Amino acid sequence: MKVSMCRCLKKTGISADQSRNVPWRPLHGGVLMLRLNGITPVMATPFREDGSIDESSLRKEIDFSIEHGAAAICGPGFGAEFYKLSDPERYRFAEVLVEQARRRVPVIISTGSGSVYSTLEFSKYAERLGANCLMVVPPQRVALPGSEVIEFFSQLCGAVQIPIMLQDADFTGAGLPAHVFVDLANKHSNFLFAKLEVTLPGQKCAEIIRRSSGRLQVIYGLGGIAMLDGLAHGASAMMPGTAAIDTYVRIYELFRDDKRSEAKALFYRLLPYLTFALQHLELAIGIEKRLLVKRGVIPSARMRRPTIFLDEEYEKQIEELVNEVRDLSVECHKSNCPGVS
Repeated sequence: MKVSMCRCLKKTGISADQSRNVPWRPLHGGVLMLRLNGITPVMATPFREDGSIDESSLRKEIDFSIEHGAAAICGPGFGAEFYKLSDPERYRFAEVLVEQARRRVPVIISTGSGSVYSTLEFSKYAERLGANCLMVVPPQRVALPGSEVIEFFSQLCGAVQIPIMLQDADFTGAGLPAHVFVDLANKHSNFLFAKLEVTLPGQKCAEIIRRSSGRLQVIYGLGGIAMLDGLAHGASAMMPGTAAIDTYVRIYELFRDDKRSEAKALFYRLLPYLTFALQHLELAIGIEKRLLVKRGVIPSARMRRPTIFLDEEYEKQIEELVNEVRDLSVECHKSNCPGVS
């Protein structure tokens, strides 16, 4: 399939003459201001039969994402099964992202772990590699008060100069209060992003933007299921997986162009896939990989264990949903790039 590079340039706001540079500008103190607008997918981790990471397929996935409209790329996050990767594998994953992106789009490296020390070490390494942003989830083994989260991120913001994104990953709760994000933004010029993966995120999204006078950008995760809510409340970017990226890009464009009824109608065609997949994290990752296989991006939907296994009836449902979204994404890709087959 021949794909025009107009896709990534259009979505990131980078002109053809500027295609070697990412969309940022310098602030005081050498800190870089990065703007994210659009779809910023999290890469899945392809595995070989022996369980090792299939690096060549990961590189192909990165190229696929950029060529199909990614505004930035991210990994290794929850969607990459980062919790099953060793530290050397996470470091290598980061290296591959930066190498393969080749500055066509910004690279967001997910460096969160269970301690300040390991997060700082990985974050400083990612900055040296050339990452454009760090996405960090607070330590999750114990519930931390807001003051400890602020202290944790203050140490991180002081240790690096590149932008920081706090991943508020409380999948079944309200997450951190808005003031935590605003306080950090007021104290640190490189604290620029709030990624929300919480229930009913819209009001918090709007509050964060309002109380930071628009300096903080809000990114929506949760597989894209709250995408319309995020766009309506001022979120600048979405962070789903990459397999259906064409559909997310098209929805984003329609909403941006004030064609909200069309955006809503298209999103509703994607919704059965999302509601089924997001019943369980392992299910969502597995279905994402199956769709990547259907689209010829990776050769196998293999997951690392422990994972979940489904009966024949579930397998039939998954096959039907994946086929529907594959066809929908191809349809959207043709709409986004007329003349591309």
